[in-house]
Amino acid sequence: MLYLVSWLSTVSAGIAATLFSVYLPLIAGDLAGGSATPEDISRTGSWAGGAFLFGWALGAFALGALGDRVGRKMALFASVLTCSIGIIATSFVTSLPMLAAIRLLTGAGAGGILLLTAVMVSEAWATGNRARMVGILINAFPVGFILAGLIAKNIVDWRTAYLIGGSTIFLAAAVLLVVKESDWWKSSDEEHVLKHREREHILDRVYRRDLVIGVMLFGSMLVGLWAVFVWMPTWVHKMSSPELAQSNRGLTIIMLGAGSFAGGILSGPLSNALGRRSAAALGYLGCIALTAATFLTGLVPGTLLFSLTFTLSLCIGINQGVLSAYIPELFPTLIRGVATGISMNAGRLLTTVTVFFVGVLVQTLGGYNNAIFTFAGAYVVGLITLMFARETKGLELPR
Repeated sequence: MLYLVSWLSTVSAGIAATLFSVYLPLIAGDLAGGSATPEDISRTGSWAGGAFLFGWALGAFALGALGDRVGRKMALFASVLTCSIGIIATSFVTSLPMLAAIRLLTGAGAGGILLLTAVMVSEAWATGNRARMVGILINAFPVGFILAGLIAKNIVDWRTAYLIGGSTIFLAAAVLLVVKESDWWKSSDEEHVLKHREREHILDRVYRRDLVIGVMLFGSMLVGLWAVFVWMPTWVHKMSSPELAQSNRGLTIIMLGAGSFAGGILSGPLSNALGRRSAAALGYLGCIALTAATFLTGLVPGTLLFSLTFTLSLCIGINQGVLSAYIPELFPTLIRGVATGISMNAGRLLTTVTVFFVGVLVQTLGGYNNAIFTFAGAYVVGLITLMFARETKGLELPR
């Protein structure tokens, strides 16, 4: 039941993340009081998209720390409830500042979901196949992309679409009713906490190197990921004829979601076979090559572009799955929540700037494709960082 609820909660975070991307041109037009100009779309996407990712980072920091203090279960409940309320509230926005504030709230909940589900599943399968189980869990996030794409292909009104997406609020009740608290967290009783609190501090020298590497690895992956996921549907929309624009936006998100789903499934076997570092390197190399092929070759919406979109997203999914399993393996139980939260989300603050400036740089760099490709340089940073990371394949989860 823990795994089922965690998987569905991760799906809800995927819906929260990408429903905005597929409806961005319509939302911008509605808030502008008519048809959206390119400037309206860029401004709305930059502010609302940046607010979502900033909220994601803040929420993951706070909820990760909360999970270490009061338990994983209640922190996950707060995350799912916050995310779902944000989705529902989006359908009632009337201005860009209001939209940005609600997207920040939604992001905070989504960030907490991805962090806490990864930690809880890692601890539940501490002596089992962690990499495979976390990889399958993370591929629930792109399932949310697919559902968002299907909603976009069939529901024209974006406010109705957000009300449908808000049905995820029922998962908050499921967390309270059927999820058990982490046995690993419960075993860290007060005596253990008092004994180790000073020694096991997140900034202790023994953990500092792993923390910096975790931040660099996950942050570099996020910069490239969100530049694609937030802005690619709008790029495809601009290239499409009016009668195909909605369908192509939806299909773009579906391909991104399906590719990430497949990558998440492959991440566990690859991580077990090659090791965490080699599997992540394979993902980074694929992302670099496929970003160039997708955005720099003058493609138009069609079979080849959508096929490359799927394959690029597959490499992103491999990276996300490998790193989501790898980072919790670096830290002991008492600081695993906050350490994983920092590692997975410190880079998201930089990603906030990325999402904002893709919209700003569109005119300067000559199009969405060039702006998106510019931020793929972050993958190179991740590839270099892997040279300094330690391998955890075959090691027990630290207590």
